[in-house]
Amino acid sequence: MAWVDLNESVPDLNENVPESSQYRLITDGQEVIVNPPSVGMCFTTGHEFFEFCQLYAFKEGFEMFIKSNKLKKEYKESGVSKSGVGKYEAKPHMMELIRLKCKKGGVKKGVGSNVTGCKMNIYGVSRDGLFTILTCDLQHNHPLNPDCSRLMVNYRCIDGTTFKRAMINDMGGVSISKNFGTHLIEKGGYENITFNNRDLRNAINVERRSSRFSAADAAGLDAYFKAQRDLHPEFYSSIQVDDDGVFTNAFWSDARSRGTCKYFGDVITFDTTFACNRYRIPFAPFIGVNHHGKSIIFATALISHENTPSFVWVFEEFLKCMGKAPLGILTDQDKAICRAIELVFPGVRHRLCLWHMLQNASKNLGSLSDWKKIDTLIRTAIHDLIDPDEFDEAWCHVMDEYGLRGPGWMKDAYDNRRQWAPAYNRGKFWAGMSSTQRSEGMNRFFKTHEEKQDNFDNIDKPAKIDVDKSVLVEYVLVKTYTSEKFAEVVKERRGLTHTNVTKTSCHGSVVLYRADEKLTSPFWRKRFKSFDVRVDKENDI
Repeated sequence: MAWVDLNESVPDLNENVPESSQYRLITDGQEVIVNPPSVGMCFTTGHEFFEFCQLYAFKEGFEMFIKSNKLKKEYKESGVSKSGVGKYEAKPHMMELIRLKCKKGGVKKGVGSNVTGCKMNIYGVSRDGLFTILTCDLQHNHPLNPDCSRLMVNYRCIDGTTFKRAMINDMGGVSISKNFGTHLIEKGGYENITFNNRDLRNAINVERRSSRFSAADAAGLDAYFKAQRDLHPEFYSSIQVDDDGVFTNAFWSDARSRGTCKYFGDVITFDTTFACNRYRIPFAPFIGVNHHGKSIIFATALISHENTPSFVWVFEEFLKCMGKAPLGILTDQDKAICRAIELVFPGVRHRLCLWHMLQNASKNLGSLSDWKKIDTLIRTAIHDLIDPDEFDEAWCHVMDEYGLRGPGWMKDAYDNRRQWAPAYNRGKFWAGMSSTQRSEGMNRFFKTHEEKQDNFDNIDKPAKIDVDKSVLVEYVLVKTYTSEKFAEVVKERRGLTHTNVTKTSCHGSVVLYRADEKLTSPFWRKRFKSFDVRVDKENDI
C-alpha cells in the first residue's frame, strides 16, 4: 500500500529532517523513508492518510481519534452514513475531510480523568485527487510512551492465524488463560504480542456466541422463560439480542429470590466466574447473605461479552426486577464492571474484592527477594490496622522500606485504597463480606444448599454455646439471632477480653468510655491503643 504519493509533483518532504525523526515504510515492495505528518504532505486517499497518522501515533506512543469528518457526496447519496452498518458504514476512504485529535484532548470532567486538554491535531482534506494535510500541530502537553503503544486500545489486535489457533484450543477445552499463555510463550513475551488476555476472551466469546448459540437455542431459552412466567407471575426475565437478532445477554430471577432480596439485598456481590458447560458463556450470579450467614442468590445473568454496555444492561435489569438499588456492591477490579456501576448505581458504595487484591499483590510482587516479609507486612496493615491514618502509615512504610514508591502495584493499590482497604470501610454495613468468594463458591450452593435445612437445623440442633448471662446483650441476642450469627457475637465478645474499658464521664443519657486495647499485631508501632467510645442509652446508639 502506498502511504504517501512520492511523484515529482509533491515536494521532497524529507529534506533537512533528521533521520531519527523519519519512518521507514514499505510500498510496492520498496522501502520508502517519509517524515512525520506535516502541512502539504499528500496521500492517495483518506484511508491512507488515516493509516499513516495512526502509524505515526503508534511510533510516538499516543492514541488519536477522529474528531470530525465529512462524507463525500457520492457516498452520502448511496446511503452511507456515520451510523450505518455493513456496506453502509462510513470508512476513511469515503471522507472529504478528516480531523484527527489526540485522545487526551478535550475538557477534564472529574478526578481520575486522563484528559489533559491536549491540542495536538492533524487536519486533512481531499483536493485535486489527493488527500492533503492542511494544518498540523504535533505538540503534546503530556508525556508520550512509545514502549507501551502495544497496550493501547487503538493498536491492540489479533491476527487471523493466531485467532484461528486460539479457537481450535478453545474447542479442545483449553481455558482462555492457558490459551493466552501459549501464545505469550510462542511470541517470546508481552513485548511481542499485540493483544491481552481480555482481548482474547472477548474475541472468543463473540465467536462462541455466533457459532454455538443458535437461533433455536435462544428461542428455547425465551420459551422457557415464558413458561416460567405463566406458572409463576412473579418470575422476572429478559433477553437482549443484537441488531442481527443474535442472543447477547439474559437476566432472570424467580419469586423466592426477589423476595429474599427485599430482606437481605442491602449488600450484594457480583462476579462473572462461571462458564456454562456447553456454550461457555460467562454466568454471573448476584449473591447476598441471609440470617444464617449463608450465601443466597438474588438473580442470575448470562453475559456473552464482558464489556461495559453488557454490564450496564444487566445492572439496569436488576434495578427493574428488584425495584431498588443495593446499599453496597462488591466486585473484582474489572474496569468494565466498575464503569457500569458508576453509570447505573451512582452513589452506591462500591468495594473491590480483598481476596483478589491480595492475589494481585502476589502476582506483581511475588518475584521480589523480600516477598515473604512484604506479604506479612501487607496482610498486617490490611487486617490488623483499623484506623485509616495507621493503615496509610503502615502501607507507606512498606513502600519506603522496600523501594516500592514508584509506579507499580503498591502505588496503584494505595491510590485506590478507599475502595478495598478495611480501614476505610469501617462503620459501613457489608454483611460480613469483603470478597467475591461467595460468588465463586456458589457451585456447591446450586447443587446442595437449601435454606429450609438451615432453618430446621437452627431449631433442632442449636449451637452449643454457653451464654454469659452477665452480659445483657448476649442474653437478649441469643433469643433473636440464629445459631450461626450468635456464634459470631460470642466470638467478638471473647475477642474483647484483652480490652480494658473505663468510664470517663456522663452527660445525661450519654456515657463516655475509654477502651484501652493491647494490639496483637507484630507491627513496628506501639502495641497499645486507646479508643473513645460514646454510648447514648436513651436513643440506643
